[in-house]
Amino acid sequence: MRVHLSTLPPIHWVPVVIFLITYLLIAVESNRGSYLDRTAAAFCGAVAMVLAGVLALDAAYQSVDWNTIIFLLGIMILVAHFRVSGFFDWVAIRISALARTPRQLLILLVFTSGILAAFFVNDTICLIFTPIVLSVTERLELPAAPYAIALATSANVGSVMSVTGNPQNALIGVSAHFSFLGFLAHLAPVALVGLALNAALLAFVFRRHLPRGAFPKHTAAIQASVDRPLLLKCAFSASLVVILWIFGFSFPLVAVSVGALILIIGRVESESIHRNIDWTLLLFFAALFVVIRGLEVSGAVAYMVRAFQPELHGSAIARLFGLSGAMVVLSNLVSNVPAVLIFQPIVRTLSQRHFAWLALASASTLAGNCTPFSSVANLIVLQQANKKVRISFWEFSRVGIIVTVVTTLAGIGILALEARLFQGI
Repeated sequence: MRVHLSTLPPIHWVPVVIFLITYLLIAVESNRGSYLDRTAAAFCGAVAMVLAGVLALDAAYQSVDWNTIIFLLGIMILVAHFRVSGFFDWVAIRISALARTPRQLLILLVFTSGILAAFFVNDTICLIFTPIVLSVTERLELPAAPYAIALATSANVGSVMSVTGNPQNALIGVSAHFSFLGFLAHLAPVALVGLALNAALLAFVFRRHLPRGAFPKHTAAIQASVDRPLLLKCAFSASLVVILWIFGFSFPLVAVSVGALILIIGRVESESIHRNIDWTLLLFFAALFVVIRGLEVSGAVAYMVRAFQPELHGSAIARLFGLSGAMVVLSNLVSNVPAVLIFQPIVRTLSQRHFAWLALASASTLAGNCTPFSSVANLIVLQQANKKVRISFWEFSRVGIIVTVVTTLAGIGILALEARLFQGI
């Protein structure tokens, strides 16, 4: 579908101004220069759209994609039970027990955190693993910075492969009606190659900080308390989610149904589960849906579609490069979830949009490694690591920029190859 200039409606500038101010506040908060966080900025923008008469209150309610909200809520409930069971602590401690050298520890951390992030959300893995990584490196007399950076970058890269890896993947998976296995089959190669590249790059960059021999000091193992009955119930529930998704049942319906099931059979105090759910993320999503709908009503989205169409109607590789490049830049300006929401209307106009959606998911996630402020996962790791070691903006970015560029190019190459194999283009 091509949009011609003569058919475009006039732009209403009030919603455009509200949109720009909202996204400026989101971007400023991303760089820690505002007392309003992302959620507050998005919420104020949504309210402004209604107060300015851009959207009626009923229209604002209807603009929220409740499928995405319910999907995220269900997954958060399940992940919260895994966290309470002690599963993540046990995994992190097992990594340190298996490794025999500093480089082995780095590689095990990269792949374990990356693969777990694909199924349990990257922010969750960073929140739980960081204190353990700091404790292990202190006991083994290793520098903490390489391992903290490895945790953040790997959680971002690994989360590419699954709809449950991060919020933008959930949004794309639900909106584009991907199957669980279909999404996984296409993007697992991107994530696994990206993790291998990340491990190699980190080992090279920090080669002077990682001794080649065995650990300089052996200490008593750190203990982890695991609630085995709860963990078995969590494993059963997670398996049920995957099986039902494989058989084609609705993403949000399955997620919220199994979330309700684990609340009943888990026998965990509800308050402890509530504390482990990111309610602000759900509000952030709901508010952004309203803000983006207001922008669409303004007529500006139609002009954006027309502006991007020449670059996105060429060859498959041209589309992948165009979308990926734009997403990397935009994700670092306004964060990845808002960037995906901005590009959704553009992707829907493309004739062959299957791989365009995948490029959006891949690039918006891999862009999160560029700077400390490019993803919440990075901020979680750096803020917690600051108790033991200071990692400067440049120390992270000099690694993050390289990782972002290399993994994004690898992702484009893999998706281009898949496009040729599966679509003959």
